[in-house]
Amino acid sequence: MVRFIVRILGLWFLAGGFAAAVIDGMKSIAASKVVMASARETWSDLAPATLTTVDRWLVGTLGPTVETGFAVAVDRVPTWALLGVLGAVLVAVALPKHDDGAIPRV
Repeated sequence: MVRFIVRILGLWFLAGGFAAAVIDGMKSIAASKVVMASARETWSDLAPATLTTVDRWLVGTLGPTVETGFAVAVDRVPTWALLGVLGAVLVAVALPKHDDGAIPRV
């Protein structure tokens, strides 16, 4: 059951990454140059209160060095890449296990 939930969550992240790539593509066409929104920009546009809450939690729990590293990482990564990679990892982790040498049923 947990594997199913993780797989569904991964598929949602993949769909979000695809949607973010389409949005960046439309913005790039409209601006006649490559435009990629960072994950922090997207997060700030969608839910600014949660972004500040996570930043404060990271500073309070792990210290300002970790928060700065987190902020730099989230500032540089495009939204489509972050969601796509996270979704692919979740889907890969939740794949059903097969015995070695056994033919999987389809």
